[in-house]
Amino acid sequence: MSLDRPTLLKRTAIAVRLLLVLFAAMTVYEVGRAALTGGENAFGSRGAQSLVCVASPGIGAVKGNIFENPQRMKALAASSTIDDNPYPVRSGVEFAHPLPRICKDDSSFGTQLLYQTSRFATPLMLLVALFLLDRLIGRARRESGFDEVVVARLRFLGAFLIIGAVAASLYAAVVETGLAVSMVAGSVRRVWEMALFGWDVPWASVLAGLGFVVMSKVVRVGAHMREELEGTV
Repeated sequence: MSLDRPTLLKRTAIAVRLLLVLFAAMTVYEVGRAALTGGENAFGSRGAQSLVCVASPGIGAVKGNIFENPQRMKALAASSTIDDNPYPVRSGVEFAHPLPRICKDDSSFGTQLLYQTSRFATPLMLLVALFLLDRLIGRARRESGFDEVVVARLRFLGAFLIIGAVAASLYAAVVETGLAVSMVAGSVRRVWEMALFGWDVPWASVLAGLGFVVMSKVVRVGAHMREELEGTV
């Protein structure tokens, strides 16, 4: 037996509300944990709670790297060992395994603020998107899905997903690149190129947002048909 539209919307609203509450609780827990412990411990133990770990620059991008030091290359070739420090880093910074990552136990407010906001930029954006989706479904339940306000909210949700996901991922890439550069003792070549290649394009969120925008066009046609029908009657 087929379900009627109100029942489907009600079940969808319940599922979205549960997902919103669960995601909000997880985000609050992670933010609170980061605030109380002073940061994220990338190694999984409780020894250094303020550890900041980012993707390290490529070896060839840093001046003074091992390939530019013939003496070190000759010494490594003679000893048949692997160099764990391919280029100079600042005091307190260590290379993390597996490479390429560098870490620093930094509890300063500015560093942790940048690091933690870059970590939570995308989750917070998705949390807002779920809230907008919950409001959208609530309006659709009241208006049977055909309403100009529903169309506007659907279009806004799609645009928010596209712009928000791209902005959050770009912010994370820029911050991580800046932190990596600050941990390197020598100068880094082509910093913006490094940030661009380190950027993870959020294709899933962009495509989902595009889908919502397209759906808004379809719903708008239905809303106009409903208005014309009501005017005829």
